[in-house]
Amino acid sequence: MRQHIICGIDVGNSAVKTIIAGVDREVIRPQIMGIGSVPSNGLRRGAIFDMEETINNIGDSVNQAESMAGVKINRAYVSLNGLHIRTQLSRGVIVVSRADSEITQNDIDRVLDAASTISLPPNREIIHVIPKSFTIDSQEHVKNALGMKGIRLEADVLLVEGLSPYIRNLAKCVNANDIEVAELVFAPLAASKSILDKHQREHGVLNIDFGGGVSSIALFHEGELVHTAILPVGSRHITNDIAVAFRTSIDKAEEIKRRHGSVNTDENEKKGQVDLSEILGEEGLEVPRKQIARIIDCRVSELFDLISAEIKKLPRTYLLPSGAVLAGGGANLEGLINFAKDHLKLSACVGKSHLAEELPDFASDPAFAVAAGLVMWGFEKELPGGKMGSANRFSSDFFGKLARWFKNFLP
Repeated sequence: MRQHIICGIDVGNSAVKTIIAGVDREVIRPQIMGIGSVPSNGLRRGAIFDMEETINNIGDSVNQAESMAGVKINRAYVSLNGLHIRTQLSRGVIVVSRADSEITQNDIDRVLDAASTISLPPNREIIHVIPKSFTIDSQEHVKNALGMKGIRLEADVLLVEGLSPYIRNLAKCVNANDIEVAELVFAPLAASKSILDKHQREHGVLNIDFGGGVSSIALFHEGELVHTAILPVGSRHITNDIAVAFRTSIDKAEEIKRRHGSVNTDENEKKGQVDLSEILGEEGLEVPRKQIARIIDCRVSELFDLISAEIKKLPRTYLLPSGAVLAGGGANLEGLINFAKDHLKLSACVGKSHLAEELPDFASDPAFAVAAGLVMWGFEKELPGGKMGSANRFSSDFFGKLARWFKNFLP
């Protein structure tokens, strides 16, 4: 049997990441076949400002993944993010069509259509219609109305909408690489698909994606997505701050952040000196560790102040016993988990993709959460009834191939 191929492309502000996975009858979840990651130079805060650069970045990332997987892809699920995206609640109402009052899939489709029929400016369009719950006659909070009986069917939905020109520009950049866009997926939804499990969603959890140009949050309660927000602070802002403070290039500032950056609440951990001679090319150049920590603390505090403000907008009934789960490249910042616990007064951890449970640590980097989530999104869309099950079956050949490929990108 020919293997079914699914591809996810996460077009981010800092990097374009691609994952190619295959599915066959012998496995119950996608098997990762190829991974690609290249710097992203054509986006700013989720919006494309250089189409040619973005087209090339997408092409390079896909080529890396294709070379590793040994397959050619012509269709992909693509992430969509940015400050232009908004969410709003809506409600639709219909009368059940069948004489015996049994609710069919056609009724559910009609009520969702009714809920998504809203007035939007001509330059905005709906990206997702996410059902929250149904009401059948007077019975509220029904999760799945299919097959139940009733006369009046209502649906409460969360609508995700964005600027049409931004959306079309992204699709055009993907199409320019001879790749069809299977679906554009809101990045926080993809990330949560990858790193959150059913129990976390049911009990209440906050998914924080600490990206390059922007960060996003997605809050789940009783299995429902109840709130999302895009925040104008990302890990690249920390890099910019370091570049300004030390009067150096962005590349060198990124290296300083990667090697010596941390978020420390303990003053004792900020003591001592950091040798930047090798990075900045100035012999004997040492700076106080607390100077770097202060730069990073200010920007991270700004982000978590915004997150706290978003949480305060919600009803107090939305408790979060599962705490906060962090994803995105910024989640690798040393000390961030303890900072999140102290600032949000919640338990916190770095999310690990369900696709990467048996992969080496570098492949389960939280920066790949959105790309992995896109693959899982496609898996459930294209294989009806497809659910993530037990661990993948990976061969030693695959591990060797993956390790050799990744060494090319290590400093």
